[in-house]
Amino acid sequence: MQPAEHLYTLLKGERNIVITMHQKPDGDAMGSALGLYHFLKSLNNNVTVISPTNWARFLNWMPGCDAVIDFEADTVKCTAILDKADILFCLDFNSMHRTKKMETLLLGAKCVKALIDHHEQPAEEHFDYGVSDITKSSTCEMVYDFIMASPFADRLDLNIAACLYTGIMTDTGSFRFSITSAATHKAVAHLKELGLEHSVIHENMYDNFLENRLRFIGNALLNRLEVLYEYNTALMAISKYDILKYEIKTGDTEGLVNYLLSIEGIKVGALLIDRVEERKWSFRSKGDFDVNELARNHFEGGGHKNAAGGRSSETIEYNVKRFKEVIKQYELQLQ
Repeated sequence: MQPAEHLYTLLKGERNIVITMHQKPDGDAMGSALGLYHFLKSLNNNVTVISPTNWARFLNWMPGCDAVIDFEADTVKCTAILDKADILFCLDFNSMHRTKKMETLLLGAKCVKALIDHHEQPAEEHFDYGVSDITKSSTCEMVYDFIMASPFADRLDLNIAACLYTGIMTDTGSFRFSITSAATHKAVAHLKELGLEHSVIHENMYDNFLENRLRFIGNALLNRLEVLYEYNTALMAISKYDILKYEIKTGDTEGLVNYLLSIEGIKVGALLIDRVEERKWSFRSKGDFDVNELARNHFEGGGHKNAAGGRSSETIEYNVKRFKEVIKQYELQLQ
């Protein structure tokens, strides 16, 4: 995988460029994709953003989101666009399997493939160009760096700034996580100097939900929370019944796992959600406990040291039982 900066000579011109991200994109995935989209469009390229799946409705305010195509909803159209692509940018994921049903198509694509990502253990063999940096707060910060290091840094505008700020803000937990660096704050300061109104973005991301989500969270905290004090761990398992009862949509469970770490003394939070096709895990931790290792070794997942995810085709009951067995192995680390 050659350095990403070697791509700059390929970006100016009427090239067909596709940008994609991981399934069920969050603020960082969608923000980095749309930030790069506006940048590449300003260089007179024909750019398309394809999401492997649908996304949370609270992301729809983002400039350019109305042009994003859902692969699952329009597979034929997306396939045709990918067939004609000259360059494919893959953002905010470290392996093609995180694009769900797009994986085979992306692996077989004949175009130039580029990676911009901050997750551990990237599958570099699948990409011609790219950058992988686990010390970065977000893929949005990396796209900012990519733009600023290019000969076209003057193309950075308010649309790009709004998209990139969204991912930086969400992936740093509104700048509270330890991954937030001086460089992160300097990037945000630059975006503010351009005229970015950050409070509007916070409102769009965090004050834009339906009543049923708040009632769902209340029920989850009251009836689904289990605290394993002997392991300084909190566990929450959300059933299909809860999902249906409260009409939970994509994105409505965003941030729920973070409530678990707000309990005094808790070092690990684990959220399990019973989705239609599989069970999905979200892990968060404080300090030195590595949930990336936990997810990779036991729950078919991975991510970052303090934030990771996993999956399972087994029942929700089996997963809860297995988690309780696995966490015992880490008792000494969690004291």
